[in-house]
Amino acid sequence: MARKLVLVLAGGFCGAAIRYLLSQPLLRLVSALTGAHTGFPYDVLLINLSGAFAIGLLYGAFEQGAPISPDARLILGTGFLGAYTTFSSFMVGGGELLRSGHILLAALYLIGASLAGVALSFGGFTLAGRVILWREARWSRASEALAASEQASATAPHLPLRWMDTPSQELRADGGWQDAAPITDTARRGEEREQRLADAEGSAR
Repeated sequence: MARKLVLVLAGGFCGAAIRYLLSQPLLRLVSALTGAHTGFPYDVLLINLSGAFAIGLLYGAFEQGAPISPDARLILGTGFLGAYTTFSSFMVGGGELLRSGHILLAALYLIGASLAGVALSFGGFTLAGRVILWREARWSRASEALAASEQASATAPHLPLRWMDTPSQELRADGGWQDAAPITDTARRGEEREQRLADAEGSAR
């Protein structure tokens, strides 16, 4: 139990730190866009939506049999993504919009962010499953092709390993014929044959 708690704490520390470090850069980035509402909690919205997609990917991959250990799920899912996303800040952002009189905007934020979070989580879950299934199918086809190639290689008729060593007839010095020795060196065999022909011609004279 203590070990699992340490894993969750470590992941939570990292997730909360990343959320804090991203908050201001995200607000500055969005505020540079034309028509951006200054009081809207864009940072919380983007962080929560990206976290929903990430946790969908994580658990989608796990459900499809990806080698994700329980420790990894604790530190990444419960710890990191649990601290990276924040429901309390999400609610505070909606409350701030209501208090400033932007009732319609607050409703759009709360409802839209909730629906988008569910959709992104489901999308991440589905995408992870399809990617893993595609990889498994690809590896399966490659394994089948390799097995078929090995089987064909094992059952196909093989040429003799030393097919050039088949004996042939060659002329002897006395004018007769004899089986040639296996060919192992083309240059040497050519020289020996020329020498035997020269000897045979000398004997004929």
